[in-house]
Amino acid sequence: MTPIELEIGMGRAHFLFERAAVQPNHQIIGIEYKARWVEQALRKQQREQIYNITPLHGHAWEIVPQLFKPDCLSLIILNFPDPWWKKRHKKRRVLNEPFLNLLVSLLRPGGQFFFQSDVLELFEVYQVLLESKLTKLPCDKNPLGAKSHREKKCEEAGLPIYRTLLYK
Repeated sequence: MTPIELEIGMGRAHFLFERAAVQPNHQIIGIEYKARWVEQALRKQQREQIYNITPLHGHAWEIVPQLFKPDCLSLIILNFPDPWWKKRHKKRRVLNEPFLNLLVSLLRPGGQFFFQSDVLELFEVYQVLLESKLTKLPCDKNPLGAKSHREKKCEEAGLPIYRTLLYK
């Protein structure tokens, strides 16, 4: 059975394409709310004939429950999600308890969840939520062999990146 990976909020799809090269035998699905990034990824996918990725446009809260069955994902990736700074916008944050419960149900036993952010406040909130459902693994560096656009920018600027890797 082909391992299936899910990147939530793929942005400019740097991670998606790099991960596809690192794991050519995995199917990697990227979901992004901004249509222009999905259209750009689809053009690149066709141009470079990369067949182990699926860029999708839409809101993860709506798409994920329709796409996946329990215990089918080997890896979930959440790279640098929008922190939604304003108090009234915090409800828009991608991770909340109901959505995380769904995501955990979709991870196969032993499946992993990788999260990284350059916003310490957001990282701490998500880390507590994630550790309430999953078991933490040691993770100082990105272990996945692929980097998002934001990760590259943070590294270039010397900004700290906070990471956690967990498993079911």
